[in-house]
Amino acid sequence: MDEKFYNEIVDKYEENTSFYPSNILNECPKFRILVVGQTGSGKSTLCSKVFHVGKEDGKVGGPVDFGISKHKRGTEFHQVWKEITFPGQNEEIILHDSGGFEAGDVNGLEEIRKFIKSRLTKTTLAERLHCIWYCIPLTGHRHIQSAEKTFFNDFDLGDIPVVAVFTHFDVLENEQEFKLMKQHQRQHPGTVLPQDLQARAHAYAVQEYDEIHRRNLQDILGPHSGVEIQRVAMPDDGYGAGGLLPTAQSGMIAAHVDTDESPNAQGVNNLIRTTLEMLTREGLRRLWVSAQQQSADLKRKESIVIAMQHFKRVTITSSLPLIPFLGGGVFRSSFHEIFSDVSRQYGLIDPWHVLRDTATRKRIFGACLKLSAGGRIGVKAILAVNILGPLTAPIITASLLKMIVGIIMIHEELFWKQREQNGLRLTEDVIEDTCRRFAEGRRRQRAAAHIDGSIGIENYRKEQYCRDVVTTALEAK
Repeated sequence: MDEKFYNEIVDKYEENTSFYPSNILNECPKFRILVVGQTGSGKSTLCSKVFHVGKEDGKVGGPVDFGISKHKRGTEFHQVWKEITFPGQNEEIILHDSGGFEAGDVNGLEEIRKFIKSRLTKTTLAERLHCIWYCIPLTGHRHIQSAEKTFFNDFDLGDIPVVAVFTHFDVLENEQEFKLMKQHQRQHPGTVLPQDLQARAHAYAVQEYDEIHRRNLQDILGPHSGVEIQRVAMPDDGYGAGGLLPTAQSGMIAAHVDTDESPNAQGVNNLIRTTLEMLTREGLRRLWVSAQQQSADLKRKESIVIAMQHFKRVTITSSLPLIPFLGGGVFRSSFHEIFSDVSRQYGLIDPWHVLRDTATRKRIFGACLKLSAGGRIGVKAILAVNILGPLTAPIITASLLKMIVGIIMIHEELFWKQREQNGLRLTEDVIEDTCRRFAEGRRRQRAAAHIDGSIGIENYRKEQYCRDVVTTALEAK
């Protein structure tokens, strides 16, 4: 079977497949979050890190200017009613900013109360608040203010997930590090500072946070509040927690999904995961994974879950013998649906909708199937005709897993490209270059070899086993 004949076969299914979004996207296309905090609490910097929005010195990812000076409408007390969106930077998020208010600012707090009450009465999911972050800085006063007590004790927050976020944890670390340096200089003058000084400072900062700041807030909240508490460090690196981004290796970006080794990154990532865990509705969980642009690891994990939902349909139809084209049609349809869902999870900047273009989908589909060590045309023929049923089913299952791995790897590459190149817009040339590098890269070859060596007649229908195979294949370097 030649390439032309294969294209004629799969094109029969092209008209029946398209980028239909999940139902949640029809009902609620954006994640809506309220960020509350007094002046200097770090709301802007935190949002720039999590959602990768805002500009500073031409870099996407600098502190967000969504304060009163930029988005003022009416008096500053009315700031919270303003919907803040970021076209061309992050299309998945709507922010509401409480505006800067000071301790004892009764008018400002009352406006926030009215806003939350208003959102609780909304009947559509898109208009309701999906989450609230209350930012409390670990600087200055260092104790819980009357505003926090009023908010957590007196406000009716309904069923809205709420996270109390202690910001500027790095300030505690710096103070502890300075104390240790001074102590060392007194006890060992003229000697080199110990290598574990930063690690010890971090441990002491965590101890101070747990025993004083977190405990004080827990005393106010009580044991049954349902409010989660997190801490984040906020160094001014301009690119989000964790600093440097991964570099390209072997024609593709390395299998690096987060700078999770950094304690600073861990704090932001823990906040992102805590927020996810508090969302009980599956559609909102996926919206959140798409909206956050810090944790590629979370995007990868959720993409695997989504993609494997197509596993049973493909493996069952591929096991039916003597029904030409059935397995291939389902496989092709599954590609479109998996690709669409994974694209949504990564939230790539795609103002010209390149990822929805038919030529783009075919190019990526071809790149994914090139994962086959046995040859692209042979596998496509089996997928399209499939007259042997169970005898060819393991090959189709392996091809499905390779397709899933390929889709996710290509999206990871594009995700990091946009982070490295300050919001690079997708074009046909960018997609073509990414697919070429993917097809020629060692990481793709190692992933394919792992899948081919793991899937056989004895395990091709075991969903959890195959999911583990995909997870391991994506870790290939």
